[in-house]
Amino acid sequence: MLRLEIEGSWEPEDFIEVLKGVESLYYKAALSRRLLRDPPYFWMEHFWFERPTVAMSFGENVDFSNDWLLTRARTIARSHSRLRVARIEYASPGGIDFVGLGEACKAVERIIGRLIKFFDKDDREIRKQGAKQAQIETAMKEESLRSLKIENARAILELRRDYPDMPDEILTALITHDQDKLIPRIAERKLVAVRTMDAEPPPDDEAA
Repeated sequence: MLRLEIEGSWEPEDFIEVLKGVESLYYKAALSRRLLRDPPYFWMEHFWFERPTVAMSFGENVDFSNDWLLTRARTIARSHSRLRVARIEYASPGGIDFVGLGEACKAVERIIGRLIKFFDKDDREIRKQGAKQAQIETAMKEESLRSLKIENARAILELRRDYPDMPDEILTALITHDQDKLIPRIAERKLVAVRTMDAEPPPDDEAA
């Protein structure tokens, strides 16, 4: 089980983005590359999934490809590997519990945990420094965050080395995009902690 600990006031968009971001990360870790990639939808020459003929920016392409991958994963994932929401407790503090494959849940936990640790450290440094010094270091912190997102993406890729024909640079971009759905909630101290547990959902949740 994967548990996200949440605080503060959440809007519907917060839940939508966090649930989608976690689900998208999970399936990239849970499903093999062969299931994530299937011609003719994947263009080996241009490294993009099948898309509308209208010209798209890089960011739009990432959005489209990630949505395509997630929809496909939801369609082909077998029952034992699917990600389920076991419980949402909306309070301050509250929590969101997911049930899925252990290895994939732990991979998601490590990614979110590193992001939370990054922003916790950033907050402490800002409190120690004056506002002017904090502004000077903003660019350096943004670059550090970019590096962290790429490092997190590569950790997911390590789980998928069994099918090396999938271009790593594209999956890296997609996994980085997934993290961007979580980062605003982490930065705002709405998503404050994450952990995995060897536990089943409560009996009343199973009955539901």
